[in-house]
Amino acid sequence: MNTEVLIIGGGPSGMLSAIYLNRLGISSIVLERQNEISEHPKAHELSARSIEILIQLGFTFEELKKEASDYEAASRILFGHTVHSEIGEINLLEGGNDEKYKAHLAQPEPYLNLSQTALEKIMRQKLQSCQGVKLLVGHQWESMEEQAGGLSSRVLNRDNNQYFDIQSQYLICADGAGSRSRKSLGIDMIGKDKIDDFISVYFEANLRDFLKKTAKLFWIMNPAAPGTIIAHHIEKRWVYHFPIFLPYEQKDQFTEEILIKRIKTALGSSTVPFTIKSVSLWRMTCQIADSFHQGRAFLVGDAAHRFPPTGGLGMNSGIGDVQNLCWKLALVTRGHAKAALLDTYEQERRPVIELNSKESLRNYFKVWEVPKAMGLHPKGMKWKAMISNNLLFKALPKSWTSQMLDKLQQKISQKILAIPADAQLHQKVKAVIKDQIEHFDRIGLDLGYYYERGAIVRGESLEVPAQGVSHYQPSIVPGVRFPHFWVYPDGQKKSAHNWLQPDKFTLLTNDDGAAWWRQESIKLRDFIRGLIQVENIEAVLNKQPASALVKTFYPIDKTPLLLIRPDGQVAWKPQNLDIDINAIFNQLILAP
Repeated sequence: MNTEVLIIGGGPSGMLSAIYLNRLGISSIVLERQNEISEHPKAHELSARSIEILIQLGFTFEELKKEASDYEAASRILFGHTVHSEIGEINLLEGGNDEKYKAHLAQPEPYLNLSQTALEKIMRQKLQSCQGVKLLVGHQWESMEEQAGGLSSRVLNRDNNQYFDIQSQYLICADGAGSRSRKSLGIDMIGKDKIDDFISVYFEANLRDFLKKTAKLFWIMNPAAPGTIIAHHIEKRWVYHFPIFLPYEQKDQFTEEILIKRIKTALGSSTVPFTIKSVSLWRMTCQIADSFHQGRAFLVGDAAHRFPPTGGLGMNSGIGDVQNLCWKLALVTRGHAKAALLDTYEQERRPVIELNSKESLRNYFKVWEVPKAMGLHPKGMKWKAMISNNLLFKALPKSWTSQMLDKLQQKISQKILAIPADAQLHQKVKAVIKDQIEHFDRIGLDLGYYYERGAIVRGESLEVPAQGVSHYQPSIVPGVRFPHFWVYPDGQKKSAHNWLQPDKFTLLTNDDGAAWWRQESIKLRDFIRGLIQVENIEAVLNKQPASALVKTFYPIDKTPLLLIRPDGQVAWKPQNLDIDINAIFNQLILAP
């Protein structure tokens, strides 16, 4: 079999790679080991930027929203002894956060609490409509050899146990955290290989009428059932996560009977119906590959980085990887760019990934400040696991040990339940909970990341505005995401992102810039001109009201030209029109 790009892994990063490459006219084959999409939920949040990327690649907000939580539930995180005994909350619709996001986004909601399981099904449908993509389920990548001008991969058909070869020009490794392809390439992971271990219990239940207050996540501060309950879909999919302390505890200890009891405790009800569908043991790590590519093979998503889930940055970072890599692969494959363009993938993405990794880890350790504020020791659960699984403790009569543990749990529960009655302590705990907001409100990470070097032309005097985790400042400096803002051509409200296309560079001009382009563009080779669409937006921006935010960062009279890449990042912003146009496109590593 032959294809231009072979993609290993049929998860979100792998499927999106194929969908984007298909849009760019590049053929691909996707290998997926499993025959069916896993029903056990994993990630559950699409960020603002990920939604933008998916919409630009042909998805609709409506199809993404269909299996997601309602906006109010997706914006709330509750902390309590059970899902009903609330001690504090984070509400992302308070304090102007809602307006803050919507000012910078075209889509009606800034984030979606959407189960990865549901997203993969949407992507699988989209993939099947891509004529340039072949999806091979039940197929496992085994090895690779370099050949003249390409690669030869050995593939196993797991259904009939037969091997065959696939020839490709490039390889995208999107086969997850345990990536076989990454290991085969000899690429190591750098960072913490163990932070903590967890058990994840997927259960089905319709809790819409049961819950007093909906949320996407419930932190359960209960010694009999500590952990988190995640609403992947309020009427269908729920996940209960809790820490397990190896080697003192083992997964097999947590029988279905014990898990049912713990979930009932966390829910605060012994009668609510639910069914446990699957149980998995997973390890929280915080690692980044020491290289994002080797030769013609490139790592994306969890194959390149694995974060703590605290912050929802893992799957979203993978979507950003795909958006950055695929347009570059397409240009090089077509001979429209130098192979060195592919080196900019790691140059640009690694700093973003390192920041996301740092923030994810910080979020995880910071959340332990909540039990500390309650007067609980953060190592209490581990001590309990050590003591209760000690051989001497186990040798005691079970009636004694059970009674001892029950009394201890009751004492801690009473302490937690008494918090609302102590006004001063309750205020302290609620303040610490509110201080976790950067864990969930991350507009600066979502929209404000930028590429300091790579396939951009940066002017010496151009500085990128400072961004915070929960603060975003729009800008048109090279390297940043071109901001969304509303424009009103012909009286119709449209997003400035409508000017952009994922298969073209976009050159925005004023009148002087448009005249310059008409004269100077003839110096470019035809295929480079064909990669660029030009929009004279001076008349449109001059019609913006005086109070429009866009006027603060996009003075059209002083901005004759603005070049935006296919991935929506600003590539070039000259100060004047004294320009060698061929030199600029050579700096962008397009073929001369």
